[in-house]
Amino acid sequence: MRFSLGKIIALCGAAAMVVPLAACGTTQSETPDGSGKTVVNVWAWDNNLKANAKVFMKKNPNIVIKFTNAGSGKDEYKALNNALEAGSGIPDIAMIEYYAIPEYVIKGSLKNLNDYGTAKYKDFYTPGTWNAVNFNGGMYGMPVDSGPMAFYYDKEVFDKAGISEPPSTWDEFYQDAKKIKQIGSYITNDPGNAGFFNAMVWQAGGHPYSTSKDGTMVTVKLTTDKGVQKFCDFWQKMIDEGLIETKTKDSSDDWYRSVGSGEFASVISAAWAPGMFLNNASEGAGKWRIAQMPTWNAGEKVSSEYGGSSLALM
Repeated sequence: MRFSLGKIIALCGAAAMVVPLAACGTTQSETPDGSGKTVVNVWAWDNNLKANAKVFMKKNPNIVIKFTNAGSGKDEYKALNNALEAGSGIPDIAMIEYYAIPEYVIKGSLKNLNDYGTAKYKDFYTPGTWNAVNFNGGMYGMPVDSGPMAFYYDKEVFDKAGISEPPSTWDEFYQDAKKIKQIGSYITNDPGNAGFFNAMVWQAGGHPYSTSKDGTMVTVKLTTDKGVQKFCDFWQKMIDEGLIETKTKDSSDDWYRSVGSGEFASVISAAWAPGMFLNNASEGAGKWRIAQMPTWNAGEKVSSEYGGSSLALM
């Protein structure tokens, strides 16, 4: 599920753009011609939002949306934390993943969007995405996407390896990985992404994290959780046998080249992956297919969730 940036800004920033501009940090007179237009500084790693911003600016000529890609996930959060600590360079709107919202709410860094009347849009969203941005009675972001996961694979590589169907279980995935390694490719890449780890653990039935009601206490049980052990034992075997590539950074230029060229024969990712492939790995167009994520037991209808992102008002 995706929501256009224009709608998001209209919802989470409309009240802030009319009168209390100073209250949300929005700057004035920053356009090159000194026209005095309202400038909204947005930090977001999703380049697809730029197209929506152009439509929004055409309908709202007195507003200029300035994008900064400060990196994805933890890279952006590091830059954002530095800006918050310095008290300068803070964006007006920042793309923040659902799991990170409590951290910034506890710091007092995000505005409660309930103050701008956004609660009335609850029925537009699925319960999962809506609950993900609500914390301690406040609403601290407008959902941008959600990440139900699937198995994306390069049919050309699978055919070359003599594999007629995508794997339906993780055991089949392991067997396919050995065949794909023999033709010079990897079945997939794992750069150590925490979101991927969590999703795989959840699918394995793991529940290693718990949070107190006020969000100030987090309990982590990685060494005793059975789901963590199940996934880690399996995945470590794949890595030890050289069946998974672990050096290329996720979503980097090298990663997209490897996806497009067939070096990485599959990607286990969220629903937004096809858009990423089309925009950044177009040389693989026509080769890729989508299937249900492999499961631990044959016949299961179990996927997982990669999380998702929101746009929050700083």
